[in-house]
Amino acid sequence: MHDRIKKIYPAAFGWISQRFRRGTIPAAPLTIVLAAIAGVLTGYGAVAFAYLFETIHELTVLRFVHWSQHTFWGFVALAVSPVVGVLFVAWFTRFFRLEGQAVPEVIKSVARKDGVIRPLWSLAKVFSSAVCIGAGGSVGPEGPMVLIGSSIASAAGQFFRLSSRNLRTLVAAGAAAGISAAFHAPIAGVIFSCEIILGSFAVESLTPIVIAAVLADVVQQQVGEHGVNVAFRQIPHEFSGNWIELPSYFVLGIVCGFASIGFVRLLYWTEDFGKTHLTKWWIRALVYGSLVGVIGTGYFVLYPAPPTQSVEGKEMSAEHPLGPALYGVGYETVEHSLHLENADDPTPVKRQNGNDKSSKTVMLNREQMIAHLWWLIPLVLLKPVCTSLTLGGGGAGGIFAPSLFLGAVLGGAYGIICNLISPDMCASPGAYALVGMGAVVAGTTHGVLSAILIVYELTGDYHIILPIMGAACISSLVAWFSDRENIYSKRLARSGESIARSHDLHGAEHIKVRDVMIRRFPTVKNTDNLVQIIKVARQNPHIESLPVMDEDNRLIGIIRPEDLHRVMDTDVSPYLVNADDIALMMPISVSPDENLLEALRDFGSRDVDTLPVEIGEGGRRQLIGLLLRADVMSRYREAMLSRH
Repeated sequence: MHDRIKKIYPAAFGWISQRFRRGTIPAAPLTIVLAAIAGVLTGYGAVAFAYLFETIHELTVLRFVHWSQHTFWGFVALAVSPVVGVLFVAWFTRFFRLEGQAVPEVIKSVARKDGVIRPLWSLAKVFSSAVCIGAGGSVGPEGPMVLIGSSIASAAGQFFRLSSRNLRTLVAAGAAAGISAAFHAPIAGVIFSCEIILGSFAVESLTPIVIAAVLADVVQQQVGEHGVNVAFRQIPHEFSGNWIELPSYFVLGIVCGFASIGFVRLLYWTEDFGKTHLTKWWIRALVYGSLVGVIGTGYFVLYPAPPTQSVEGKEMSAEHPLGPALYGVGYETVEHSLHLENADDPTPVKRQNGNDKSSKTVMLNREQMIAHLWWLIPLVLLKPVCTSLTLGGGGAGGIFAPSLFLGAVLGGAYGIICNLISPDMCASPGAYALVGMGAVVAGTTHGVLSAILIVYELTGDYHIILPIMGAACISSLVAWFSDRENIYSKRLARSGESIARSHDLHGAEHIKVRDVMIRRFPTVKNTDNLVQIIKVARQNPHIESLPVMDEDNRLIGIIRPEDLHRVMDTDVSPYLVNADDIALMMPISVSPDENLLEALRDFGSRDVDTLPVEIGEGGRRQLIGLLLRADVMSRYREAMLSRH
């Protein structure tokens, strides 16, 4: 019987895969089924990832914290832990060629590579992120979890040979499942995936994305760390429509917008400084990792715990001492900030079930608020520094959780200042911490909807949603005026991968330059005279602009029709005019992997009808085709008509 089963199984598997891969199942239902499978697997993958980095954290950081209660060498080990973690991850990244951050790479795979993600690259990247977070790197888990979901979905879609459009949708569904599993936030996962990853809210994409996010969250509720509770429980804040409180929330939105700008700029400045002045990767990892260790441990020596704790916080810290606030994800600090309240407030906030303050609530008198202010302000400054140093040194992890951390401590500090100045015109400090979380996330990601919803789902508190919405919009607007790129797309733009997307031109976004460009085209030499140029132009009337090449056959410019006509209308002898004299030098060129939306942008920037298509960099660039504006518009119209 066993031998018969062994013979039947390969035959059955081969028949199923062959039939499925031939396309006998319609693409839409197959995409939905694969999204459901990817959602379940992502849920379990997220649980395994969380278990891995928490185990490493317990074996390193928390053990060293315990040692520090008995010996000075515990503090030394605590400072060295992130150094070892960042150094290992930097070596691991170079050895296995794991360049790139998780979420930007997923965005790039959707926009540039039709959703294709290398599974082994993803697995190695997830492992390195777990080591970095566990050893004390000041980063978050959401990036690796997005990568887990996206890579699982991409592998499934590639196996069943889905079309590029369905594969991109499936990868976005995997990303939604990753956010859902990371934060117990399925709605925010859907919005994040559409808003940040896919760049589209197309109706045909929503069903698989929603299913994947729901199933990933179900797995988390069954076997993960969230259970049936939100991440931050018993939040006692509400907004009753009091006009007098609104100005303080709007000002907080402005403050968080500038904080987001500073965070993003610091992140990339730190990276550039390290590459310029610490050219060897291992020196950069050692220096930056050491700074993280010294800053994190130094702050832990000053503040091993918040100045004032709740009843539950005291009980937990007595049984399980907390690690440095600047190490790892830092959710303990976030939760503490969310429960800060003014003990002198004559109208204390009650929860909707009618009970007074929960065991998590931290009641602060004036002296305690001042002490807390001195505790929070350094965190506002040091968390972005530690995150930037971790990533700049070669570490791996997400920046979503550090954005939440920054928003919580910044909002908490701002709320304390408001309560110290005018307690009658403001809410409790914890309410501002809650609003600050959404505002900073909106400022760094430019994803207003996902920022609002993720804060709501993290806390389960709808009673203060209006201030969150207002502050998030203001913060995003402030950050957008400073830089149109968000924290993810800016990394791609810095590497020459500017991603242009638009809901109105959704069809052009999914057509690549390589699919439309002309591969056979004439060229002229820079020394050719006007007679030779006119001869080439008449032989190729379908080519509107002629590429001009130098003696090494490299592109140096293009001759537009108007340039040619202008010189022909003069009295200058055609034998005295060379291509160098009339060419538009150093034209904008496009990559064959760019989409037509980006090409349309480049057409407009120089007002040309032909764009050269090149591959390679620097002196090794090679002209491989020409992209005509007329062909782009014709292909776009075809794509639009095919959708209706």
